[in-house]
Amino acid sequence: MVCGNSGKAIIIVDVLNDFVTGSLRCDRAQRIVPHLVDLVKNAREKGIPVIYSNDAHIKGIDHELKLWGDHAIVGTEGAEVIPELEPKEGDYIVPKRRYSGFYGTDMEMLLKELNVDTVILTGLHAHMC
Repeated sequence: MVCGNSGKAIIIVDVLNDFVTGSLRCDRAQRIVPHLVDLVKNAREKGIPVIYSNDAHIKGIDHELKLWGDHAIVGTEGAEVIPELEPKEGDYIVPKRRYSGFYGTDMEMLLKELNVDTVILTGLHAHMC
């Protein structure tokens, strides 16, 4: 799905099982889920790209795991987007091994190729990720 002339995209940060119900759960995360569901539904209806910026760590290697313990390990249920916000065909997933959704990822290239000049950034830990 290309955003056409809207120039907008939604970036959803780390709304993963480990952060909502798993090892690093945040009770307040549950309260934003219904709002995120509505936002994503409306974006898809309007042809606005939905991009998931997801932790995708390599067990025993990624430095972040030393700080926070094992979480969002590639291939585990904890690293999957929560069922309520499951990515659909046409959505984009940008895995990240560090806090930043840009450092060492394809995020910048994806946004440029989609002609995005305005992002709506939401999700969990968005203040540092």
